[in-house]
Amino acid sequence: MKYKVKKFLFIIVTLLLAFGVNADYCFARGGMEEHAAEYFQEGLEAHRTGDIEAAITLYTKAIYAKPDYAQAHNNLGTAYAQKHDYAKAEQEYRYAIELDSQYSLALRNLALIYAERQDYEKFYEYWKRATGLNVQSPFLIDEESGWEDED
Repeated sequence: MKYKVKKFLFIIVTLLLAFGVNADYCFARGGMEEHAAEYFQEGLEAHRTGDIEAAITLYTKAIYAKPDYAQAHNNLGTAYAQKHDYAKAEQEYRYAIELDSQYSLALRNLALIYAERQDYEKFYEYWKRATGLNVQSPFLIDEESGWEDED
């Protein structure tokens, strides 16, 4: 319990420090949600250019502006996964799925986190939800030989 309180306080202080300056600007402009898409697009650009730290900051700003932004949670999870911070990645994917239980990309990404951890039971559970597969194994065979019939 003590750990959870410390973690909660740390998150609050971090958010206040990270967004304190921008919050006044956003509220003055008529609402923070309007800026969520801008932060998200900037995050995508930073992500595409390999600036993972900037992407994390921008996706976090998008979420701060619009807490129910499932795509921003998913992309933030992916940025964390690229830094091998799988606990944070898992948390963000779970937030995205909580917001949209049919969000196949977040389901797939969460499955891959479990595969990385070699938790194949959970991998299969989320992979199946993401792909809609109804098979006994997530490992599929390719039934095409790759050879053309010359007859």
